[in-house]
Amino acid sequence: MKFLISGGTGLIGSKLTSHLIDNGHSVNILSRRYRKSNNSRIEYFIWKPSERVIDKSSIKGVDVVINLAGSSVFSLWTKRNKKKILNSRIDSLSTLYQIIKREKNHNVSQVISASAIGIYPNSKTLKYDESFQSKEGLFLTHVVREWEKKVKEFNKLNIRVTTLRIGLVLSKEGGILKKLIQINKLRISNVIDGGEQCQSWIHIDDLVNIFYHAIQNKLEGTYNAVSPNPSTFLELQELASKLSYKPLLNFSIPKNLLIIPFKLIGILDFYYDVIASDKNVSASKIVKSGYHFNYPTLEKIK
Repeated sequence: MKFLISGGTGLIGSKLTSHLIDNGHSVNILSRRYRKSNNSRIEYFIWKPSERVIDKSSIKGVDVVINLAGSSVFSLWTKRNKKKILNSRIDSLSTLYQIIKREKNHNVSQVISASAIGIYPNSKTLKYDESFQSKEGLFLTHVVREWEKKVKEFNKLNIRVTTLRIGLVLSKEGGILKKLIQINKLRISNVIDGGEQCQSWIHIDDLVNIFYHAIQNKLEGTYNAVSPNPSTFLELQELASKLSYKPLLNFSIPKNLLIIPFKLIGILDFYYDVIASDKNVSASKIVKSGYHFNYPTLEKIK
């Protein structure tokens, strides 16, 4: 099979590309700058989604499109950055949609898009599955709703659509775990209210395998891509301490104190959506589809 991946040079995209190549497939990767491939089964194509520009030959012979594109949410949420976070996701999907629509003889049968568990609001009591509907929510909830709404447009082209709501991705090579390991080198860290916030995470290897599982089993619809056993933030820090072989001294900061600077600079939604994120997300649907986790618990990560 041949795949087209947007966001293919990032943490998830790089791992997924390697996995597809190892399983005998070919991969076209969309990039904003020219890249040279050292593998005959990997080819790079230029695109500029904000300008709706894409190399039309990138879709030739492609069976499955995987969308991972989107600006990082781990930035200061100014009005400019908020616009970038939303538009980067919408523009990428719009550009992919247009090239498939224009190519009358395309082979694309499935579009798989990354999404996020940010669609679910914080809660100390609820466990969220894919059927949850809420009219409430802060900035990330709005972003994910618009993101998923755009993905569903591919149904108009008679293409199977799969959306994966991804939790905190754990990898030593990037993401939050790498950051926590780096912080751990200082031997001192801070947690909010004892670090008891629920964190729905997924190991990078399981995430890549879930993408492949969705392809092999022709999954359709929305699935949470999270471990069946969420942890607390404190437990994530303890994992980072174990992986870096250094003990960590944690200081707990009261929530009411930490929130003050975010109030002062007008980015309370960043505090609630990112800093104080607290949500328990169910993996039941992806498990029922037949997927078996390699890393169902933090204890499995070494």
